Amino acid sequence: MRDHGPYRVPPTSALIAFECAARHGNFSRAARELRTSQSAISRHIASLEKRLAIRLFERSRTGVRLTDAGSRYREAVSIGLGAIHAGAAEVADLASDERVEIAIGCSDEVSQLFLLPRYDALRDVLGEQVRVRILTYHYSVEHLPPEPAADVLLAWNAETAEPEDRALIFREAVRPVCSPGYAALHSDTLRGPVTGWDGLTFLDLARPNEGWLSWADWFKTVGRPDSAPRYVDYDSYMYVLEAAAAGNGIAMGWRHFGEQFLESGSLVALTDQFLETDNSYYAVLTEKGRRRPLGRQCLAFFESLV
Repeated sequence: MRDHGPYRVPPTSALIAFECAARHGNFSRAARELRTSQSAISRHIASLEKRLAIRLFERSRTGVRLTDAGSRYREAVSIGLGAIHAGAAEVADLASDERVEIAIGCSDEVSQLFLLPRYDALRDVLGEQVRVRILTYHYSVEHLPPEPAADVLLAWNAETAEPEDRALIFREAVRPVCSPGYAALHSDTLRGPVTGWDGLTFLDLARPNEGWLSWADWFKTVGRPDSAPRYVDYDSYMYVLEAAAAGNGIAMGWRHFGEQFLESGSLVALTDQFLETDNSYYAVLTEKGRRRPLGRQCLAFFESLV
C-alpha cells in the first residue's frame, strides 16, 4: 500500500462498503442499505482485496462468505468505524452546550427490537427537554473504545460492574417461533417430540455472540432431533426474525425482543413455555454516566422494566 503519512488506511467509502457487505453476507443488500449499486460494492471490495493482496470474500453462485482473513479484517474495521462514529458524536455534543442529552449504547439488535419500542416511555420519564441518543455497536461492549461516548450501556452479563452502577433489566428466556404458514405446513411434526424435528430448518446467528442462547444450548435442555437438522445462519438477529416471518424456518424467540412480530401475527410461538437461563441483561453506567444525575435517572427507568 503506497500511503503517505502515519496511517496506511484505505478510503473510508471502501471500508464502509466492506463492513456492510460483511454484515449482510450479501452485496445486493449492502448496496440497498448504502443506496448505491451492487457493482459499486463489488468495485470497493475488489479494490480492498487488491490493496491488501488477499481475498476477503469467497464468491459462489449462491452468494458470498468471508474468508478467514476477511473475518479478521472485518473485526478491525468494525472497531475502527465504531470508534470514529463515537468520536464524531462526542464532538457534535460540543456544538451546543445548552442541549441536554443522554446517550445509550447497545447492539444493533437491541436498538431495533428492545429499545426503540420503549423509546417514548423513556422520553416521558426523562422529560421532553432531554434528547435521547442511541449509539449502536457491533457484537459486544468489548469492541467499544476505552472511553465510550455513551452514558449508559445495555449488555449481557455485566455482573462485574459495581452494584450501584448497574440495573438488571431481565433474565434470558426463549422459545421457538415461526410464521403461521410454516407452523401449518409442519403441524404434524411440530406436535410431536423434538426428536422428530430433524426435517425442519432452524434459523441461527452466524457469529459468536455476547450472551444469546444457541440452538445447541436449547437442544441440550429439551432433547435433540434424531439426526442433524438443517441450519441457516444470519449475521443479525433482526434478519433471523425476518427470515422466520417469511416462512424460511424456526427462529429462537427471546422474551422482550421482537414482540412486534408476535403482536402483528407474522410470527407465532410454538409453545407457551419459555426456557429460562442464567444469562442476564443489564443497563450499566459508564464513567461519563456516573457523573451525571441524568445517567442515574436513565438507569432507574431500565430497572423499572423488571
